[in-house]
Amino acid sequence: MNTQANKNNSAHKETEEERRMRDERFVEKFFTERELIVKFDDTSNSHEKNAQAWYEAVEKTISALPIYQHDNVGQPIPNTDTSEADSTNVNKTDTLTPEDETTHPKTTPHAWFFRGQKDSRFAFTSTLYRRLLSASSDKLLIMTPSEHEEAMLNAELSLLNKARQIGIGRELTALETLTLLQHHGSPTRLIDVTSDWKVALFFACESSDDRDGRLFLMKTNSDRWSEFPKDETTTERRKFPIWKNYRTNFTYSDEWRDEWLSGTWPILLPFSDPRMISQRGFFLVGGVPSLKGASILYTSKCKHCKKKRCECSDSTVHPRSDTKRGTPIDSHLTVQELRNITSMAIRFGADIKFFDKVANAKCNDWSAVGYSIRIPKEYKRTLRNILRMEDVHTDSIYPPLRETVRLFEHVVDESLKQQLPGL
Repeated sequence: MNTQANKNNSAHKETEEERRMRDERFVEKFFTERELIVKFDDTSNSHEKNAQAWYEAVEKTISALPIYQHDNVGQPIPNTDTSEADSTNVNKTDTLTPEDETTHPKTTPHAWFFRGQKDSRFAFTSTLYRRLLSASSDKLLIMTPSEHEEAMLNAELSLLNKARQIGIGRELTALETLTLLQHHGSPTRLIDVTSDWKVALFFACESSDDRDGRLFLMKTNSDRWSEFPKDETTTERRKFPIWKNYRTNFTYSDEWRDEWLSGTWPILLPFSDPRMISQRGFFLVGGVPSLKGASILYTSKCKHCKKKRCECSDSTVHPRSDTKRGTPIDSHLTVQELRNITSMAIRFGADIKFFDKVANAKCNDWSAVGYSIRIPKEYKRTLRNILRMEDVHTDSIYPPLRETVRLFEHVVDESLKQQLPGL
């Protein structure tokens, strides 16, 4: 009898694939509720024309946003102008000349970074955290943030030890090694972002033409990088990431008012290889988010079943700004739901309706605020063609190693010609 009951329970137990799909539906719902609407002329019957109009509207809005200023290898350009209203978006990929610096005032410390995801159902989570979720049972979701941190840290230390055993990261700090590993596909808690929205758009349109993509815009204070704690000795910096002892190295009063568990930091190290230069690649980092604090994220309940995780067949999610059909975002996310949405503390705002108003975004009491726009799947092919004309394409984003070697060979040959005119 008991055996039969166990069989029946087992037959109805949710599979890993079913849970993954359920989580994806919830993530899609959460971001759809608050995605910004891009205003453009979409009256054409041609996807190509509509995609072009969409691109131009997005470009116009983003070109007016304050962007983190750096030279072509990621070194920061000093900020000399503290007036956000007077800031001008300048070319991020080239070193500014003195004339440029006079013509284009620097941005304020609050700057925008971008991230593209090819599937609008994907959460804003790090590769390490996604592996933690997939490698564990439901028990993981009842763990406290500090228990999550311990699991994440142990995995990171194992990764660092193995990398150094095979010669990766020698003479680099732990953080520098993690950025190198993350950029080349290893699972870390870092989340890739870029200072160039076109690069982010490329990643969102690179593949999965049967799925809508998503372009994230993240606003944070770039000065937080200069304030990011660092060990005093080089030896300690090489051994462990600074967050190994986060309760000592970051402001801490208790688990729910912990700076590491409630904060996000931009990692603005100089670019370390040609791929990072091409992608204008930086990172965001922070602890597993805690729910308690001055602000909490919300979602909506289905008007049919009154559940936040709705599976009603006739339920369609609309952006919150669609007041005629949308439902109020007035239900607190649980700890489990929050950690399915994001692996660091970011205020994903629902306070702005249209994309062209995103410049008005405020971080409030959060260290970072995030917004997103949907990229219709029908536009992806045309957007790739537009980006190619802007010299943003597979070969430019992923520069082949052989092409880099040829460049270096040319540099050496030119140097020798200058020194040996008869060569």
